[in-house]
Amino acid sequence: MGDPAEGARPTPRETAHLEPSESARRSSAEHERALAGLANVAAMTFLAARAVPGGFVVALAGGVPLARASERHGTRAGYAAAGASLVETMAVMGPARMGIPVPHAASAPALGALERRGAALLALALVGAAIRFGYYLVTSAFYVLVLVGLDAYTGTYDAIRETLAFLPAGDSAALLMTAAFLGVWSLGAGLIQAWVLRRGLRRWSGATPRLDRHPTTAPDRGGLADPRAVVGTGLVAIAIALATTEPVALGLVAAWLAAAWLIVGAGARSFAGGLALAAPLALSTLAFGLVGGLGGELAVRRSARVGLLVLTAVWLRTAAGAEGLRAVSLRAVRRLRRLSTLALAARVLGASAGVGNYGDSARRLGRSMRSARKRPGPLLAAALGWIVSEAERLPQSPEPEAVAGASGTTTALLVAAASLGALLTAALVLPLETIALGLM
Repeated sequence: MGDPAEGARPTPRETAHLEPSESARRSSAEHERALAGLANVAAMTFLAARAVPGGFVVALAGGVPLARASERHGTRAGYAAAGASLVETMAVMGPARMGIPVPHAASAPALGALERRGAALLALALVGAAIRFGYYLVTSAFYVLVLVGLDAYTGTYDAIRETLAFLPAGDSAALLMTAAFLGVWSLGAGLIQAWVLRRGLRRWSGATPRLDRHPTTAPDRGGLADPRAVVGTGLVAIAIALATTEPVALGLVAAWLAAAWLIVGAGARSFAGGLALAAPLALSTLAFGLVGGLGGELAVRRSARVGLLVLTAVWLRTAAGAEGLRAVSLRAVRRLRRLSTLALAARVLGASAGVGNYGDSARRLGRSMRSARKRPGPLLAAALGWIVSEAERLPQSPEPEAVAGASGTTTALLVAAASLGALLTAALVLPLETIALGLM
């Protein structure tokens, strides 16, 4: 009899069936790693734009890696890389600073797909403008209808008409003028973006960014509490603030936020940064209310709500940490795997090494920007050159590690504080008869 071990070996026919499957898996893994490289470059570009002179030019170039992903790998792959890049960016910057990266990431893959088909520059500009217009329209509607209030917004428009009498009158006119302004802004931004992306794609070399075996970036310091509890409690506080401007509810949210800030030890520095970020939005909301004729009390309440929303978002980033937010976001995206683009985005994010400490990359970009002539063309060329070079410096994805959280006591306090705030808000804001009817 032959050796039993030999009988266990696969026959050539069986091997022929196995090899294509293994080859497909390897090809898929390489594909995801290439997309992860492009997503990381895009995220580093969005982050570095906040830290270097001429950052507005760098932000314009942030969509180039995502357009390349779509050009080389298809539209679905481009949007998967865009989703992964936004998660990486949000994990470091926090959710309160995502206004600039989102329109770039939302439009760049579509432009990359058009570039692959040889579309004209005007076609790229119009498609980019349409996507941006949709984004600006949604965010403006949220700000006007939810935060400022339609009454305050139209009242401010009427006050402006007293000086600029040639403007059309009426609430509908106020909204139409706003939409027209957003359309013109989107068209200008779309034209500039189309030119930048085409120039960047043609400048890029034939090599595809990959995750090479360079040393991994320094990890971001861990969060101050369990990131799942932080995100959950933060969302509860945000929902309460969005639901009402009643002084009792806003007071409860403010008290919870102060307690949560002290519980996790978020520190005065992050609080000062949050105030600096919240002040412009809160003051503009206050101005809309006062000029729009709402009265001081309601204007102050709406302004306070905006400030609380921004500060809660800043606390969420500080308490959860970059790795914590990244882990929670990855878990959430994986639960939506029935949507093919999000399923691919989850795999791309899983293959990514994360941007971690992007300081070295930003310093290299700063040197390139300082050595360039202080004009848009040379600055853009320096930013595009940096993007291509950074694609070859990406670290290999490390083995996934559990995100360390704080003690169970801290987590329990956070959950209890958010739950108490929600219950007290419901009890104090809603009429007692409404609560009774809901329990019957």
